[in-house]
Amino acid sequence: MVILSVKASYQRPKIVAGDLRTPVTFFEYQPSSGPDPSDEEKKELYKCTCLAYNPSMKDREILDAIGTKEAITIKIRDPYTDYVANNKHKAALDDYRYKNKVWDVIDVVPDLENNDFVKIILGVSS
Repeated sequence: MVILSVKASYQRPKIVAGDLRTPVTFFEYQPSSGPDPSDEEKKELYKCTCLAYNPSMKDREILDAIGTKEAITIKIRDPYTDYVANNKHKAALDDYRYKNKVWDVIDVVPDLENNDFVKIILGVSS
């Protein structure tokens, strides 16, 4: 006779360092100091690794409201004051599936389930 034990409470799987596999770079464009005023140059703001996954239904509601063509949700370790993401920033994922795509930061949400992480919704609208 086999007796199976059942846990009394469900515990969400924890994100460990090995899950943060995709390098991500956050940046913004700023006017170039050159003679042509239309030139812009990239200013790197923060670089780290992230856990990238498809947006949830709640995330999709936010994305549908602004007409986003393509989206991805990422989780990064909370950088505290080293970097504070906002929707004026851009991001680039170093992954062959997302090569040459510049993502807009759509929404930034502290991960309420785990205070060590920040959830960022990225989207491409055009």
